[in-house]
Amino acid sequence: MQGVGVAIVPSSPMPCGRWLDATRAGSLQRVANRPILCHVLDALLDAGAVETAVLTPSEMAAEVEACVRREGPPDAGVRVLDCDAKTDPGGALRAIADFAGGKPMIVHRADGLLDAPLGGILDPLLGGDGPDVLLLVAQDVSDQQRLQPAVRRALRLAEIGSSAAALGLAGVCALAPGALQEIAGMPAALQGLEPADLPEALAAHASGRLEVRMVHEWRAFTGDPADLLDVNRIALDRIGTDIRPDRRRGNRIEGRVQIDASATVGSSVIYGPAVIGAGAVVRDSYVGPHTSIGEGVRLEGAEIEQSIVFAGACVLHVGRRLVASVVGRDAKVFRDFSVPRAMRLQVGDGDRVALC
Repeated sequence: MQGVGVAIVPSSPMPCGRWLDATRAGSLQRVANRPILCHVLDALLDAGAVETAVLTPSEMAAEVEACVRREGPPDAGVRVLDCDAKTDPGGALRAIADFAGGKPMIVHRADGLLDAPLGGILDPLLGGDGPDVLLLVAQDVSDQQRLQPAVRRALRLAEIGSSAAALGLAGVCALAPGALQEIAGMPAALQGLEPADLPEALAAHASGRLEVRMVHEWRAFTGDPADLLDVNRIALDRIGTDIRPDRRRGNRIEGRVQIDASATVGSSVIYGPAVIGAGAVVRDSYVGPHTSIGEGVRLEGAEIEQSIVFAGACVLHVGRRLVASVVGRDAKVFRDFSVPRAMRLQVGDGDRVALC
């Protein structure tokens, strides 16, 4: 029996002042020049899901559907399930169960990624004597995603020792047929449940056979730019190389690098993993590992690594290397040579600037 995959878009938008692209939906923020949701759908298909769907709140349905149609996996036939999970979490879970149609499933938060492929996650559920629920516990999570003591006890992780305090549930789980209907019919389990937090509900309330598998790292983006950079790093670690041969002339390019055919790159050094988007211009610059350069970006006389530059932004002759930075859509970072010499900043609500 083959399984299906469902990506769940959290219903809470990012706080004002902490969103960096054209959307406040964390799952639609761009890493490696694609929305996080699209990387999640790729992961579900790579894990063996023969059908995939996205469960989204009603107010985000049109934006999610357009995103999947424009940048999702080609020819995957991804369905968009529109459901008001805030008022009817049980209905949201039943919609997922109906989509699965009696097949085992992978449920994956749409705003985060694991640092390793999901290959084989469905295998334990395909036999008749496998678990009803397979939860993934990550050894490396952000502080706010760490397991509460009650959940650690429910998962019987105390024997791991003091390091158990640093563990967290990854936003990915696998369920045998029927396991989701059980949770959907339990009022206590649904109290205040956000469908994207299904792993927590399963850890606390699932009565069937439960198996826990350890993974290394899980990162989800809920508004903190530092987490977005981590998700970007994970996504870039999965890319291949896509460079026209003539692009290497006059440039030094090493590692896994993708450069869009319409981008212009000259007299520059690029170390992958890195991506350069459509229409971008990179001249006399250094682009280091784990950096995403978006569409229409202009990068001149600059050095940058472990960073994201969103579409339409400019980074010009700043004089210092940018590291672990996020430059928002259509922003401009430049060195001003006019007098009197001074630092001139335009900083929005919630933004952070570190001066070194």
